[in-house]
Amino acid sequence: MKVAFIGLGNMGSGIAQCVLKGGFDLTVWNRTASKTEPLVANGAKAAATAREAVAGADVVITSLMDDKSILENLQAADGILAGMKQGAVHVCVTTISPACADELAKLHRQHGSYYVSGPVVGRPDAAAAGHLTSFLAGDAKAVAVATPVCHTYSKAVTAISDTPRIANCMKLCINFNVISVIEMISETYILAEKCGVPLEPMRDFYQQALFAHPALKMYAEKLRARDFAGRGGFVMKGGSKDVVLMLATAAAVGAPLEMGQLVDRKLKAGLAAGMEETDWSAIYEIARKEAGLS
Repeated sequence: MKVAFIGLGNMGSGIAQCVLKGGFDLTVWNRTASKTEPLVANGAKAAATAREAVAGADVVITSLMDDKSILENLQAADGILAGMKQGAVHVCVTTISPACADELAKLHRQHGSYYVSGPVVGRPDAAAAGHLTSFLAGDAKAVAVATPVCHTYSKAVTAISDTPRIANCMKLCINFNVISVIEMISETYILAEKCGVPLEPMRDFYQQALFAHPALKMYAEKLRARDFAGRGGFVMKGGSKDVVLMLATAAAVGAPLEMGQLVDRKLKAGLAAGMEETDWSAIYEIARKEAGLS
């Protein structure tokens, strides 16, 4: 099976390496061409354009930033649809809006290809280790074609619907839980600190008793240590984009997310303060400032 991979950022580079290790014939393209070099060194082929990359591919995987970037790369003169063969399957692993998923499905139907929403859960280290969780939604035959490729970078792959947007709604629900817990831990640490309670026992409570998932244990320690460097993490500009999508999706179905609105305000305050490349859990610093802590 021939696979094309478009977008080699923090997540994409690790996912693409897993696809390559899975034994697939892989061609890659990235706007910054130098990011293809580690993959080429391991046996992948590099293309000069997205159109060239997808030519002849059975499965095309995109790992781009947002709705705008995926639609632009899909419809450009030297983009994905310009080179994608009929019957091929496009899997988008990015967190995008459900409306964008609808548009992608429409564009592929018109082209004679298939679209599968395949958002992933996990951070860049999990992507590189092949330990992501993937949710797939789309035409059942297209999902079946894409699934072996998705297994190369996922510890679990679950097909949840034949309607692509459902997978994107699922991912937004999951991310809403994560950022909400970050906000809760932030407020708890601030209360504890102002009351004179040491944070280490609170951290241990989260890690040993309240939360079992490694990501939540990691956030409990990141907030206690105030370690928000963006290296390999989920940067604030990406987190803000996801929260905006959560709120828009919730508003569309009449389900106001009050905590989401609170988090949105703090993320925007962080962006205004120049924290775009810090981890999204750095909303703790905004909360500390509002509480009068340095």
